[in-house]
Amino acid sequence: MGELYLEIMKIRYNNGSCSQLDSRCRPMILSTKLHIPQTRRDDLVERAAITELLNKGLKSKLTSVTAPGGYGKTTALSQWLQQSAIPAVWISLGPQDNDLIEFWSYTIAAVNSKHPQFAEAVTPHLPSLKSGAFEPFISAMIHELNGYSDELVMIWDDYHAIDLASIHKSVAYFLAYLPAHIHLYVTSRVEMPFPTARLQTTGQMVKITIQELRFQLAEGIRYFQNCMGLSLSGEKIADLVDRTEGWISGLYLAAISLQRSGNYSDFIRGFSGEHRNISDYLFQEVFSLQPSEIQSFLLETSIVDRINGPLCETVTGHANCQELLEMLEQHNLFIVSLDDQRQWYRYHHLFSDFLRKLFRQRYAGQSKEFHVKAAHWLEEHGFLEEAVEQLFMNGHHHEASILIEKHLQNLHAKRGGLYRWLRDLPESCFTGKPRIQFLYVKVMVETNEMELAQARLRLMEDKLSVPEWKSYAGTVHFLSAAVSFYRRDFRRANEYFEIFDRHTPEGSYIQMIEANSFSMYFDTLLSFFKNLHDAERFFSKWIKVWEDRDNYPYVGFFYNTYSLLLYEWNRLEEAEVYAERVLRSTCMQPYALILLSASVNAARICQAKGDSAKALELLERVKPKIDSVDKTMFMRRIEAEKANLSLANGSFDERWLQTCGIKHTDTIPLGPIKEYLYLASALMEHREVDEALQLLEQLYRLVDKADRTWDKVKVTILQSMAFYRKGDLTNAVMKLEAALQLAEPGKYIRSFVDEGTKMAEMLREYIRQRQMGVNRKSASMLYARELLLLMSDLTNETAGSGILITKQELKILRMIDMGLSNKQIAEQLQITAETVKSHLKSVYRKLHVNSREQALEQGKQLKWL
Repeated sequence: MGELYLEIMKIRYNNGSCSQLDSRCRPMILSTKLHIPQTRRDDLVERAAITELLNKGLKSKLTSVTAPGGYGKTTALSQWLQQSAIPAVWISLGPQDNDLIEFWSYTIAAVNSKHPQFAEAVTPHLPSLKSGAFEPFISAMIHELNGYSDELVMIWDDYHAIDLASIHKSVAYFLAYLPAHIHLYVTSRVEMPFPTARLQTTGQMVKITIQELRFQLAEGIRYFQNCMGLSLSGEKIADLVDRTEGWISGLYLAAISLQRSGNYSDFIRGFSGEHRNISDYLFQEVFSLQPSEIQSFLLETSIVDRINGPLCETVTGHANCQELLEMLEQHNLFIVSLDDQRQWYRYHHLFSDFLRKLFRQRYAGQSKEFHVKAAHWLEEHGFLEEAVEQLFMNGHHHEASILIEKHLQNLHAKRGGLYRWLRDLPESCFTGKPRIQFLYVKVMVETNEMELAQARLRLMEDKLSVPEWKSYAGTVHFLSAAVSFYRRDFRRANEYFEIFDRHTPEGSYIQMIEANSFSMYFDTLLSFFKNLHDAERFFSKWIKVWEDRDNYPYVGFFYNTYSLLLYEWNRLEEAEVYAERVLRSTCMQPYALILLSASVNAARICQAKGDSAKALELLERVKPKIDSVDKTMFMRRIEAEKANLSLANGSFDERWLQTCGIKHTDTIPLGPIKEYLYLASALMEHREVDEALQLLEQLYRLVDKADRTWDKVKVTILQSMAFYRKGDLTNAVMKLEAALQLAEPGKYIRSFVDEGTKMAEMLREYIRQRQMGVNRKSASMLYARELLLLMSDLTNETAGSGILITKQELKILRMIDMGLSNKQIAEQLQITAETVKSHLKSVYRKLHVNSREQALEQGKQLKWL
């Protein structure tokens, strides 16, 4: 299980290695969040009504337990689980879990404790959450959960700590498809922030609120007399229950004070005040009765969310803190153990709030010292995020900025937190820290905030000192070039690249800061150009500048983009040269992002040349070379590319549809659009044409809004193919014409040619209609004829038949006619027998036959044999 935790941690922190301390402490912290809180039975009041409601939840999808703090939500669930035999998993949530990957990582780990294969099956889909697209991941979770037959209770405790809208949306999606044998229980101080009306109206939700949770008089009597050992009359207890309105924490605090009070009547008589003030009064009463040493310990250690002995010793400067923590637990002094080993603890939330308020009052001039000591301990033990949060939470922005700058490379993976930290830093904290400013700009670019990024760069130009400017001018201009590129101001991008190259001919560290992490945008640079000829001029220019530089891996991005462009223009030999440059480059091998893109390009080129076996081999060959914490995401992309190759070969493996983790009803971001295009093609092959058209319509709206011509061409071509397969020739030709109109200025070729026989048939129909005088003016006849001629040249000998097969396929068919077996053919052509089978399947599909004999007969009729 520890190994699975580590895999999740790698995805969450985007860091391939853990220090020795890190590997010991982080899994411990993670496991404490999955610990079901334990309660002593002699401290509990049997609550039959609550138990009945919780049992009712076993017939529902969702049970919400909502009430203000201190109403016993966590205790009620913990007590119920101790009495129940049903398997259950528990996740304690906090503000630091406001991240899609963080949130669902804990859910995976929790479920995995009951189903040990769960994490292995679901974790590969976790990185897709980086782009905000949660549907593929949730679908994978649902699919895996649906495979288990046993009931399972899943508890999310303190969900009010979650305020990220994307998490709420993902939870709503999760609930919509939750299997009937999985029951979700959620505790929160506020109402559920995701839609629940449908669940309520269909009887799939149980609601437990303050009305059910507050103590009734009978429960109050049992609590004071049996649990707290207080000989109070029913009248006095009724008075306390009435004054606290059944608020359990209020009753508990009252009982603690009463145990130390010599006069019950006076205490109860003086027990008054508004509900919000009761906690302050009682907490201070309890606190003031503690020895001064204990008071100081409580205040000084309250500044940290979770504490252990060594951390407390660092903060307070005192020894034997572990023994003190155990003593506090024994005396029920509002402290909760977080693990069975009694190593990690936290204070009761309300008590923690009170202590922190009092700490700020009593330690006003010293607070910084304690926060910095706590942050240093957290940093030294590998809790970098918690260390930064510790400083930010208490307004020590300067110290936080120093910590961020020191661990820039590691903290860069925490994109959500990083952006929040950088956004909240006062401007003075950026002074003298250009590396933080560069990272801020890069985060802005990643979140498509180009105006803010440009403004920050201009500010840096004005504010950097002379020595700083001398050291970092190149990086400023590189980021300015990137911002200009993404804003499609290619003239300025060129200008900034020229200045960058003069200042920093050796390159900048920030160029490669994410080159070993998965990005769904790695082959979309062409999408920013309306015309491919402009792209050719831009990329060829910078390739000429950088190609002869030693140890300059950044040019690999440009090689890959240029290779893809040349492939589109059917200049296959030239395209292969640039893909091979990357694959043979020693300095580019460590960067998975560059390596995968080159391998995909090389595979496409081999496929276009008719060597599908080598294409698949290239994709398999790159797998062991991918050394990245995002390896599972890279593997998923490779499988998508393999599925696309099999589609072209006519040997599509339908298992990819079941395992790809995406579906046509997803809400799609721009990032993974390539995989959704493959999905559309697969759906057509699977005879789900209407679903493919639904998907393609959503994709077109998306790319049209973003004004991405490259993607619009590809989507529109697939729309024409879908209508053609559906038998709707009118719409098929109309969409084909739209695609031709979009593509002609850039002279797109392979986007049409790669669609094979059916595209050739549609081009013939389009030309026929134009020749018959159908009034179409948008695309030229010459362009359509050029494309059709190129497709016919795939095998000149078969062009007249209207059936397009490759030269390799025709060669294999003729060898079969000579009586050769698959093994003999493979030996002569120096390919595998499996590849021969793949080519034969493609021939059968194109000839609409099912056997060798039928294929040979058809070949003879077509005069190929």
